[in-house]
Amino acid sequence: MQLLNHYDDTQPLVWQHGKPITRAAFTHAAQQLAQQLPAVTHVINLCSGRLNFMLVFAAAALRGQITLLPPNQTPTALEQLRGAHPHHIVMNDAEVQYLDLHRDSDNHTELNVEAQRVVATLFTSGSTGLPQPQPKTWQTLARTGELDAARFIGDRVVNLVATVPSQHMFGLQTTVLMPFMSRCAIDDSRPFFPADIRAALASLPPPRALVTTPTHLRTCVGADIELPSLEFILSATAPMPIEVAEQAEARWRAPVLEIYGSTEAGAIATRRTTAGDVWQLIAGAQLQATAEGMVLHAAHLPAPLPLSDVIELLPDHQFRLLGRASEQLKIAGKRASVSELTHALLQIEGVSDGVIFMPPDATRTAGLFVSDTLQAAQILDALAQRIDPVFLPRPLHRVTQLPRNATGKLTQADLLTALTIARRDAHE
Repeated sequence: MQLLNHYDDTQPLVWQHGKPITRAAFTHAAQQLAQQLPAVTHVINLCSGRLNFMLVFAAAALRGQITLLPPNQTPTALEQLRGAHPHHIVMNDAEVQYLDLHRDSDNHTELNVEAQRVVATLFTSGSTGLPQPQPKTWQTLARTGELDAARFIGDRVVNLVATVPSQHMFGLQTTVLMPFMSRCAIDDSRPFFPADIRAALASLPPPRALVTTPTHLRTCVGADIELPSLEFILSATAPMPIEVAEQAEARWRAPVLEIYGSTEAGAIATRRTTAGDVWQLIAGAQLQATAEGMVLHAAHLPAPLPLSDVIELLPDHQFRLLGRASEQLKIAGKRASVSELTHALLQIEGVSDGVIFMPPDATRTAGLFVSDTLQAAQILDALAQRIDPVFLPRPLHRVTQLPRNATGKLTQADLLTALTIARRDAHE
């Protein structure tokens, strides 16, 4: 099974410093790297450059090696990963710099990978517990890229800039698999600040698109910057606040699109945020309501997948997402969800970031917020006008920033650590 779909070999696959790396040049460099990889079973791919990541991923697949994509790059996480896979190598950007990236192969060659071979292991984010490994065959990953490309790219040539890491499922499917499976190309950079995002987009020829997260998009909207023309803005990893999508569309005149998915499934459904709360399933997917909850069936997945979300089924392969079952709270006989409580917090003028959550074994919610002007008492007064008093977060602490990971997510472990530090600081 091919690693790159049939397209013109002279087309760009990656843009690096404004210069195109063609599909033919990538093929040549990937084969060169594959020949030089040592004979190990696993490759821990820590490359931050898109091109380097793609080359290491492709070379490992060609050698029959499994790429390990850690949920984060903390010393503890990497030590655990290395200990669990002793026959491995670690690949960083420095190990790929020597490759000839601008010489096309003299002859057309194809990169082939066995369809049923496991080529990568990703890990869940840990937002609701410990990260769990998710092995992926090439057939599953390739089909994921094809489905995303069919929904967002079609036969167009689109140049992408992304703020998300390639080691995350959303990043992998949009910055690696979509370019492999379509005519889009990805910029080598991973910009963080709004000015850097603007510069990266400006370095590419149109048409362009931005792949990002709600946290990054909120920051760009708040920075009041102008962006080059965009075909679309694509987001995932957390629900997109409707007001952020409306402001982004008004400012940059591009639709804000969302993916609902998971590490286990990849993309499950998509929507345009400003068009309403109805999601459209990807091609070939079906949802089945069972006594235990909703189950996803899709031809490219190895088995039916139970979902942890509460879903309202609608006709024509559509549904409404009502929230995670684990986010549903019941206190004093009243119900609310963590996401709606957090949304109420973020609606308060002067709050730049924040979260309300339920610590383990707690009987009340807790909250953290970022604000330059407001104190906790003022936040509680404002929240009391928006949510039932039984859900008011106690404790509620102001912090300089939330412990968001590279995709903007907040893991349970990091939230508990931040809450402990905030409590300690409040008593000193």
